[in-house]
Parts: sequence; structure tokens; C-alpha cells
Amino acid sequence: MPSMKPPHPDDKRMHFPDELHDSIGPYYWRMDDDRPLLGLGIRKLHVSPRGFCHGAVLAALSDLQSLPAGYMAKKHDRLTATVSFSLDFMSAARLGDWIEMRTDLLRVTRQFLFSQAIISTFGGTPVVRSSAVYKFDPAPHPDTEIITRLFA
Repeated sequence: MPSMKPPHPDDKRMHFPDELHDSIGPYYWRMDDDRPLLGLGIRKLHVSPRGFCHGAVLAALSDLQSLPAGYMAKKHDRLTATVSFSLDFMSAARLGDWIEMRTDLLRVTRQFLFSQAIISTFGGTPVVRSSAVYKFDPAPHPDTEIITRLFA
């Protein structure tokens, strides 16, 4: 199934090292206010018979907030595990919508990363608010630039 063309000229495709994200995406990113902003075009694959984006698709994008949060925390060599995660659905995304996630880094400790994110349509309508706590892997990933490469 073809992907949607991103609406912003600076959007770049993200390349994940796992099949799950490749099957849901493609995801795109661009820098905005010194932080990565992630985007996804809502295609037929993503919607229910009613024409609304499945919550699981929105949850998958929301859980990716660890990547921009880790990038902003300059933890380029660490992946994270989700400790807690909550979603508040505020409105619906529909077939053909472009959605974007803006992540705020709230706090970083030696072991944990706390963040929140808002997913909105490209027109600015909020769709999901999420908050999450992630635990850093105890050792650096063998590819010490794993996070940086996602945003290269």
C-alpha cells in the first residue's frame, strides 16, 4: 500500500530496525523547536470500518515518544523499555489525515525518562494526549548512535 506524501517539505522518512514499525508506517520526522516531531499519514490500513483511525495505531505512534525524548535527553546510545503508559483520546483521526506527535521531555534520571506527547492532525486538532515513563537499558546499545541514526 503506498504511503501518503508528508505535508511539510522537511519531513524525512524514519527507518526502523524492526518489522512492526515498518508495517504500521512509514513514519516521518522533522525538527521543530529543537526537537524531533513524528508524523504518520492515515491510510486504509489504519482505519476501522467506520473510517476512524484505530486506537492501536495511535498507541503505537504514542509509544514512540521515547525516541524524541531520548534524543532531547542526549541519550543516543540507550534504548528504553516502557514502564507505564497512558492515553487520552480527544478526537478522531480519519482516513487521509496527516497526524503529528510533539513530545515534551519532562524529567530524566539515571534510570528513567518521563515524557508526554500530543498527537494532532496537521490542521492542529488534538487527537491523543499521552504520558509515559521509560526505563533506560542498563548498558549502551552496541550501536552507540542508534537513536541519532533515526533522526539523521
